[in-house]
Amino acid sequence: MGDNDKYYYSEILPFMKERYGKKLGKIGLTLHTPCPNEPPCIYCNKNSFIPQTIKGAVTIREQMEQGLPYVKRKYPTDEFIAYFQDNTSTYGDIDYLERSFREALSYPEIRILALSTRPDSIYQELLEMLKRTAAGRDVWLELGLQSVHDSTLKAIGRGHDYACFLDAYRVIRENTDFLAGVHLIIGLPDETDEMIYETFREINRIKPDYIKIHHLQVIKGTELERIYNSGEYEPLTMQKYIELFSKAVSFLDKDIVIHRNLSRAHADQLIAPKWGVIAEEFKEKVFDYMNSEGICQGSSL
Repeated sequence: MGDNDKYYYSEILPFMKERYGKKLGKIGLTLHTPCPNEPPCIYCNKNSFIPQTIKGAVTIREQMEQGLPYVKRKYPTDEFIAYFQDNTSTYGDIDYLERSFREALSYPEIRILALSTRPDSIYQELLEMLKRTAAGRDVWLELGLQSVHDSTLKAIGRGHDYACFLDAYRVIRENTDFLAGVHLIIGLPDETDEMIYETFREINRIKPDYIKIHHLQVIKGTELERIYNSGEYEPLTMQKYIELFSKAVSFLDKDIVIHRNLSRAHADQLIAPKWGVIAEEFKEKVFDYMNSEGICQGSSL
């Protein structure tokens, strides 16, 4: 087993305790708005993002009243993150967005407004609205990117290129003090190991505050499901993903916090890969590998 007191990579819990003095719980929310990218990315089924805790709830108030008691039981804390995570949470009528975010922030337990979105749905008026709406509370703005390689972005149907991401990232950095996050996927079709490492080296160059790293999953109802069933795509094994993840984070400065190291699709929607491990067990496997290889975040810089 890896030595838990040894440093392997910069995790979210120590970051929260240093910045906020405690662990914060997270309540997943949805705006019920569409994604501007149609057809969607080959791996995307929007239903796979909606938390089970708010299934059936429509308005933000209904979602909060249904989801907040659950996360209060789950997390031994009294402050929480309102996380708008499905589809594109900055896309749509800006007045509707503002009303929705204000509704979530009206609960005194909410410390942070976190939004998962696309780089082509970032614009100046939106950022000004978010600064006004957050009223001094932290905003975490997460941009889905997945890869810095335009050939990959085209192949997976992202609907934008890397230059679009860089433009959005620059606008956020130059006009706000929001924490900027980036979503990356390891195991995308036709990407070599070196392409993955190139992505992480480039992400290290631009220095986001945090990243979320996912392994590619085959979800029901997606184009990737068809590709997988045709035999044209083979998901990563858990061991290969651990190797790629470990080496990839070695190209990142320690100041970049890793909020997530694994994808977690709903069991009834997941086709492959089915590794059968819980989060803590997986993390121990990563630590064991990094320990055996002498790898940690930043060790390849």
